[in-house]
Amino acid sequence: MQGFSPREVDPVVTIDAPARPSAPTSRLWYRASLSEAAIHPRHVVMIGEYFAEALGGADWPAGACLFLSGSDALFFSPAAIAAVPHLIVACGAQPSPPPHRVSATMLAGRETDWDLLPYELH
Repeated sequence: MQGFSPREVDPVVTIDAPARPSAPTSRLWYRASLSEAAIHPRHVVMIGEYFAEALGGADWPAGACLFLSGSDALFFSPAAIAAVPHLIVACGAQPSPPPHRVSATMLAGRETDWDLLPYELH
């Protein structure tokens, strides 16, 4: 359909598309277990450095962060999914709720990324 325009079908059609499509947003976190064979706890620092290196060369996406929860899991934020999908796959991460704030340690991200973690309800 070369040269097709919605206005050719209906002249009243308005086309108000944004100049640049927005990136899809998700609230889905990914969790990589450190107790499974995919990654070993001694690789945590290296993964954090690789994450920061991968995002440091480009504009760091808002909300892209990496957390360690206790000593058993890494958590990739929703904004990190598009930024480092290869790292998420390499770590064998699976969809998950976000980590608990009380047991989380930020490995890479901005101070404001703490706001992405839910507060405990008492």
